[in-house]
Amino acid sequence: MEKVLNWYTQNKDYIDLSKDIVFVVGAVATFVGFYQFIKFLIERKILNKRQEMDNDARLYREIYSKLKAYVDSYEVTQEKLIDMGIRLLYIKNYPYKLDNDGFRQELFYYVFDAGHKANGYISGKGIYILNFLRYFDNCVYVNPKNGKWFIDEKGRSFRKYKALKYEHLLMRIPFANIFGYDFDSDWSDKGEPVFYTKYKYTDWRLFADDMEALTLKNGEYPYNRFSLRKSKRTRRIRSFFRKSKNKLKGYLYDRKIKKKLKEKHSTNQR
Repeated sequence: MEKVLNWYTQNKDYIDLSKDIVFVVGAVATFVGFYQFIKFLIERKILNKRQEMDNDARLYREIYSKLKAYVDSYEVTQEKLIDMGIRLLYIKNYPYKLDNDGFRQELFYYVFDAGHKANGYISGKGIYILNFLRYFDNCVYVNPKNGKWFIDEKGRSFRKYKALKYEHLLMRIPFANIFGYDFDSDWSDKGEPVFYTKYKYTDWRLFADDMEALTLKNGEYPYNRFSLRKSKRTRRIRSFFRKSKNKLKGYLYDRKIKKKLKEKHSTNQR
C-alpha cells in the first residue's frame, strides 16, 4: 500500500495532466458531436423543404390542367356566376365511408373581366376553398392588438374583440395534405373532383396557416381582405370557457330550483 502511495505522489503531476487531457478530448468530442447533430437537423429541415417543394410542383402539374378544365367547363363570367365545388374525403375513409364525410366544399374563384376566365382556385402552394360565414349567420371576431380571432354568431359582443363585416373565410389546402385525387369519381353526384386528404374536412390542421377574411361580390377580385393566422385562432379555448360557464349557470339554477321546492314542501307540511 505504501508503494502505491509513493508512486501516486511521485506521478501526481502526470496523472493530473492525463485527467486534463481526457477532459479536453471529451469536451471537444461532445462539442463536435453537438455541432454535427445541429448540422444534421438543419440539413434535414432543408431536405424536408426541398421534398415539399418537389411534391408541390408535381401535384400542381398533375392537378392544374384537370381542375382548370373542370372550372372552365362552367364558362362563368361576372354576369353568369355559379357555385363550383370539390369533394374532400379523409384518406382513412377511402373509398366509400361517406356517412359523415365527402361533403361538397365551395371552390374559391374570381373573374377579372369579360376577357378573362375564372382564376384563383389553385396556386403552386395548394387549392383554395371558401367558408361561407353568412350561410350560418357567423362572422370573424378579431383582437386588433394580438391578432387572435375566432368564429361565432353574428351580433355578439366580446371584450377586446371586434366583429369583421366580411362574409367569407378563404382557406388553402396545401398539396402536402392531399394524398390523391379523382376527377371521375363514381360517387360524386354532381361530377365534382374528389380530393383525398390527410385530415378530415372538419380538422383545422387540413388548412395552411395563412387565411383571409373577405367578401366576394359579383365574382370580382376581392381587393379588400383581412389577413388571419390559423395559429392565432382561439375558438376552442373560448368554447371551453363558454361551455363551462353555461354548465355552472345550469348547476346553480338547478340548485336554486331544488331549494325553492324544498322550502315549498316544508311550508306545505306545516
